[in-house]
Amino acid sequence: MTELIKHPYKYFAYELEFAKREAEILLKDPDLVDTANGFFSNKEASNDVLKRLVYFSSVIKSDQSISQTTQALLEKTATNTKRQATRYSVHGLHEYKGKFNPQVVKALLNMFEVKKGDHVLDPFCGSGTSLIESAHLGIHANGTDINPLAVYIANAKLEALKIDAVYIREELEIVLEHVHDFKLNEDIEDKRVEYLLSWFDRDIYEILEKLKNTIEIYALKSKSILLVLASNLLREYSQQDPNDLRIRRRKSPLPEAPFLQVFKDSVLNFIERKSFVNQYIEECPQTSKAINIDIRNIKAEDFEIKFDAALTSPPYATALPYIDTQRLSLVWLGLIPATEILPLESRLIGSREVRGKVAKDNLFNGLLSNLDNLPQAQADYCMMLQKALTDEDGFRRQAVPTLLYRYFVGMKKMFHAVHSIMKPDAPFGLIVGGNHTVLSGQRFDIDTPQHLAEIAEQCGWKHVESIPLQTYQRYGYHQNNAINTETLVILRSI
Repeated sequence: MTELIKHPYKYFAYELEFAKREAEILLKDPDLVDTANGFFSNKEASNDVLKRLVYFSSVIKSDQSISQTTQALLEKTATNTKRQATRYSVHGLHEYKGKFNPQVVKALLNMFEVKKGDHVLDPFCGSGTSLIESAHLGIHANGTDINPLAVYIANAKLEALKIDAVYIREELEIVLEHVHDFKLNEDIEDKRVEYLLSWFDRDIYEILEKLKNTIEIYALKSKSILLVLASNLLREYSQQDPNDLRIRRRKSPLPEAPFLQVFKDSVLNFIERKSFVNQYIEECPQTSKAINIDIRNIKAEDFEIKFDAALTSPPYATALPYIDTQRLSLVWLGLIPATEILPLESRLIGSREVRGKVAKDNLFNGLLSNLDNLPQAQADYCMMLQKALTDEDGFRRQAVPTLLYRYFVGMKKMFHAVHSIMKPDAPFGLIVGGNHTVLSGQRFDIDTPQHLAEIAEQCGWKHVESIPLQTYQRYGYHQNNAINTETLVILRSI
């Protein structure tokens, strides 16, 4: 007999439901009994159950012994104790807007009954949350993303799971010992340098360049980890407003603390956190990696295996320009030139950017004729929005119907591509945000989760269920545009 004890933080309704579902599956007990602190089960909790439970901090066994779950031990390595910790393990290596909630990822792996040694796909892997949670459990995970910074961060996190913290500390010391010895070539004035100097004061720029070059020379094992930790500080030390998703000049003063000192502290904090983590997790599978490719271009022959499950948090329709927000890191790390930022942004599924009149005309004509053969309900919905427009609507709102049509088409191509590399009856979980727009003074609520479920059914998927999720209230510049409700859409390949 076992009593499952919840974490001390406040739960959303969906987390309570996920807690019960994962416990029923892991304990193979459909008859759980509610208690004041969690659930009671007639089944014993094995060590594997303790390792996989997400929404429980401990287990009281029949002999009254108390065992902490691996999740509770991992969350203690994070600094935030007031709310559910999400930056434990290597998750906090680099900030990334729109990150997957790691607890939801692990819960989905449990609900989908994904086992150690299975293969999982995330078609919009972002900074790698799903890859890391899978790796913690010994599950092989591959992710794709069109954003090179996302892929760089994700792979650095996976590398951080594999490397001994001792090597990171040793190489940090060597880098800091030699960083001031590096001589910058004062004659080099290329577009990259020119761009970086437009956003960084020269003294900061010189420190950044010396650090980057020194890391690349001396950090043979931890290069990507140290570069990502440095990248995470760039906006704070730039002339960009660090709190704004859009690109605006900062009005606040630069931090007083020297960049290299803050960098050193952030690395040492990460090392300390990582040193605790490795004793609780499985060895990271060597095959886990993120790939810099557009999921719409994936073909069945691109992978040697078929995947057992997929899960993702896809882009929102008409999302804010995340890649543009990451421009400093993209350019400083040498991932793309500054001139490629906006073209890449425009290629994202869900982008608000359409470059050139010809592209806009083609998109509009595609909507009018349903050129890409969307299901009739989605084609009709986009046309309904188009007909609702009047001259009173500004250019952003005038673009909403065609952009939504393009988003649906992009997601349709994604569903086809993912289906081609899944095993039969494989589950696919998507955390999808709703959306709304105002046209001619009338509010239209866009039920994106339902629309995507219907599009998926046209692409070889069965819609199993949709579960509403609640999210934290956002505050700041863009709180009016924040999406505070999301839905878990569960599909299965046919």
